[in-house]
Amino acid sequence: LIAWSVFCTTTRRPMSISLDPDPWFRVADAESSYAEKVEEYRFLADEYLDVEVYENFKVDHLPHLDEVLLDYIGSDEFDDLLIETVRATYPEAEQERFLAHFRGLLGAWITDQP
Repeated sequence: LIAWSVFCTTTRRPMSISLDPDPWFRVADAESSYAEKVEEYRFLADEYLDVEVYENFKVDHLPHLDEVLLDYIGSDEFDDLLIETVRATYPEAEQERFLAHFRGLLGAWITDQP
């Protein structure tokens, strides 16, 4: 999400709020296998989202983002932000439960990173 946000902001990529459903319906109505339809849907999505341009942008401008993000998410600074956000968002009676939940999810994500 961070990389996508930086990409859209930096490139001034306009976000369309309407998507022409006709190409998607044509794929759905085609007499193709499920695998072929998924492949065609992927092509439509990649084209709509400028995936090749986006991937090149990440390589050229954000090569260390994953590493920096991993360090930040595991930091005391981020944990303080998480605590502040949970306290501002959830009723007091639910704060500890959600804080533990989010810390668990984030910890699992950190552990899963190469």
